[in-house]
Amino acid sequence: MWIKRLRFSFMACALASVATIAQAQEATESTPEEAISAALKQIVGDAQLGPIRPSVVDGLYTVQVVGGPTLMVTPDGKYAVMGDTYEITPGGLAAVQDPYLQNARKEFLANLEVTESINFAPEEGAKHVAYVFTDVDCGYCRRLHSQLHEYRERGELKPGYNDLGIEIRYLAYPRAGANSPSAAKLESAWCADNQQEALDKLKSLQEVEPKSCEASPVARQYVKGGELGVNATPAILLPDGRFFLGYLPPERLLNTITEGE
Repeated sequence: MWIKRLRFSFMACALASVATIAQAQEATESTPEEAISAALKQIVGDAQLGPIRPSVVDGLYTVQVVGGPTLMVTPDGKYAVMGDTYEITPGGLAAVQDPYLQNARKEFLANLEVTESINFAPEEGAKHVAYVFTDVDCGYCRRLHSQLHEYRERGELKPGYNDLGIEIRYLAYPRAGANSPSAAKLESAWCADNQQEALDKLKSLQEVEPKSCEASPVARQYVKGGELGVNATPAILLPDGRFFLGYLPPERLLNTITEGE
């Protein structure tokens, strides 16, 4: 519920709008990290806060509310900005990737065992890899999955992710929490004898045999996803640490991948 309250507090804000979040201690009595932590904990309750560190915007600090938004906060903990950060360039606004989180994501993927994700690879071999935090009870996640292969849109036949040489590797992020029915469905897929078949069925709104197993990564991937900035699905993570929240059609994802190479 705290996430809803926090989002409501910023509902009237545009990307650069600022809202008072709490009255903090005097700067002379505490460090910026202490002041920010004390202020935010008054509104997030027991939710976990990521590291408080200097932002890419001079004078502000960045903190990730695990499973919630990323905030830029003033050193005294009195004001916060919520929303994407953009760099003003001659070509227009360019989204800024947080270098701290980008490195953390790269490290996470570098240490991820291939067996921890459910993978859908092109038959002729993958040219690119995209990791997708998914929830089987998410409409756009089902849409993404339905476009693994050639699909028709507005009467036009289009290539799917696998057709374009992109291997999709799914990670688990049950939006309702690690103890939710959605999490149980995801665990059934990860613990199935045929993981791809089970996930196919769940994404098609079919039932699968309920299963659980000690090897299930669902709970820890949910926590890790929140630490890396995931608060909705699908969330696409590339091996170089770039991160995109939301659905990207196959050809747009390919362009996004190749633009960063």
